[in-house]
Amino acid sequence: MQWKHLESPPPRKFKTQPSAGKMMATVFWDTEGVLLVEYMPKKSTITGVSYAETLANLRTAIREKRRGKLARGVLLLHDNAPVHTSRVAKAAVNKNGFVELSHPPTVQTLLLVTFTCFQI
Repeated sequence: MQWKHLESPPPRKFKTQPSAGKMMATVFWDTEGVLLVEYMPKKSTITGVSYAETLANLRTAIREKRRGKLARGVLLLHDNAPVHTSRVAKAAVNKNGFVELSHPPTVQTLLLVTFTCFQI
């Protein structure tokens, strides 16, 4: 509803246009910049197999862009999403020679540890 004079024309109604849609991208980077950006096809999900292929592509990208870093070791930090914790993904991490880092404790855990340490 909208206030208007009796003589004024009715308000225009705008038609909505469908958006272009969402695109999912996986991005890997280090201190020097972006190493790999990989886009998923529309209406597809990341599975353990697709993530394993992405890790193989990451190894190739590191070999091309950061010569010598594979020999020193690559530390991989990712969350605990089901894709990252699947057996296929864990095997791909080991196969590519990456070392998986565990997440740092949460702030609540740190506060609890600090409190118990100073309580003594």
